[in-house]
Amino acid sequence: MSVPVRRLEVSRVIDAPAAVIFSFLNTPANHVALDASGMVREAAGPGALTGVGAVFVMTMHRAPVGDYRVENHVVVHEPARAIGWAPASPGRTPAGHTWTWTMTPITRDRTLVAEIYDWSKFGNHDLIDRLPLINRNQMRESLDRLAEAVTALRSDAPPDEAR
Repeated sequence: MSVPVRRLEVSRVIDAPAAVIFSFLNTPANHVALDASGMVREAAGPGALTGVGAVFVMTMHRAPVGDYRVENHVVVHEPARAIGWAPASPGRTPAGHTWTWTMTPITRDRTLVAEIYDWSKFGNHDLIDRLPLINRNQMRESLDRLAEAVTALRSDAPPDEAR
């Protein structure tokens, strides 16, 4: 019997330094701009994440559930290299799925970025067949949106600050 694959990964090269990309992803309020699923509504609080163990709350929406909140527990936080979180219902431990973004510098101004959704440790067997809630095309679109956002940030900054 084969084990089902419970992981999606997409990647692309983005014309921006890894530190700029990490900084954008490290600010939960920016996540709305990346969402290609239509589920992410807003960050419940401002500010950048401080490291592994930090928790940030996002307001979400999904039919037929409607509006709900998710606590995201930071499980990976390596500046300019990787950031990831494990979603949970408020007040509960993470459910066993994770979102991780990795950044591999190619040159000073180009970075290979991967978005990984892994639900291989998802513990709710009643809901496992409903995952993933997104697909590869939506993840690719999220990467494209990230590229647009960080490219716009760099073009808005004065030349000395854009790098």
